[in-house]
Amino acid sequence: MKYRIILFLIVAGSLAAAQNPSSVIGNGWGLDHVIVAVQDSNAVEHIFAHELGFSPIALGQNPSNGIANAAVFLPPAAYIELQWPYRALTADARPVSFLVRKKLETGGGPAAYNVDISPAKQAADAMRQLGLRVSLPPSPIRRDVDGKEARGAWQSVDIDPRDQAAQPYGVPGGPGVGFLEYQNQQDRLKPNRFQRVLDRAVKEVPDSRRPAGEIHANTARKLLSVWVAVPNVAEAVNQAARFGFPASERNHVEALGEVGQEVHCGEGSIVFFEIAHQTSALAALVKKQGLGPFGISVGVADLKTAQHVIQEGTKGIFEIQRTGNRTSFIVPAELAAGTAFEFVQQ
Repeated sequence: MKYRIILFLIVAGSLAAAQNPSSVIGNGWGLDHVIVAVQDSNAVEHIFAHELGFSPIALGQNPSNGIANAAVFLPPAAYIELQWPYRALTADARPVSFLVRKKLETGGGPAAYNVDISPAKQAADAMRQLGLRVSLPPSPIRRDVDGKEARGAWQSVDIDPRDQAAQPYGVPGGPGVGFLEYQNQQDRLKPNRFQRVLDRAVKEVPDSRRPAGEIHANTARKLLSVWVAVPNVAEAVNQAARFGFPASERNHVEALGEVGQEVHCGEGSIVFFEIAHQTSALAALVKKQGLGPFGISVGVADLKTAQHVIQEGTKGIFEIQRTGNRTSFIVPAELAAGTAFEFVQQ
């Protein structure tokens, strides 16, 4: 079966845009990482590594949330975080751990996404000006793969659950959208970060398909966007604008059978979709998973290589679609553990 997609433009964003004083992002990166719920470490190895051609690097465990995780790094800063439960929740578990478990009830897939903001206090003040109740809680304790415990190197800006309930799942200000500042942000953005991640991937995730100089066999390089299904696109766009995320293009995605509206989020973007056609592929996916985050768009260095690796791994056929100067193909959620993936030539 062939899957076609009419491409929509993904933000070419810049740090200058991310530093828009009207945005809660401030000096932050913007769209930072998407959290994907997976069943277990076997799913990470079989689906994300073998079938999709990523190089997921094991990170460790979060004892409070009862969550273990691995990361698909996309330097200089962004990544896809794969999370799975390894034990029961504790009283101090963060909301995302509930979202991960709920997503797994429908087979897994994107459970949340995070926006990198800086400084955290400035972002908190900006959100308070929007009438939101926010807090800056201490980072939770983490346990790395060697069992060593330490407090996480980030500061979250948490919106009160009572205020989050006023917005749909996956819309800024609502559940499933986190805001955080990394204490080691300058280290994350050093020019040698790509090489550091590459060295670690070669050592920890051997893959004979990996082209020389690439972290991932599919040549993934950048997190471009997260896709979110919402009840009303216009209302989601207006809410995003309150956080300083301006609207961009509206585009029809043939593989989903719906039209998406993009909003800029620093170095990435959020694309909102609503169900306009009850027989569309997106309508079927939402019927199974519910509304909220459902897809990820990733930029790759070599689209032909990505196509070959993923077709060999999944045994699917994914036609490359060309629109203007852009080329892409899409892997439907049913072939990627609940996550719709778009791979775009960069």
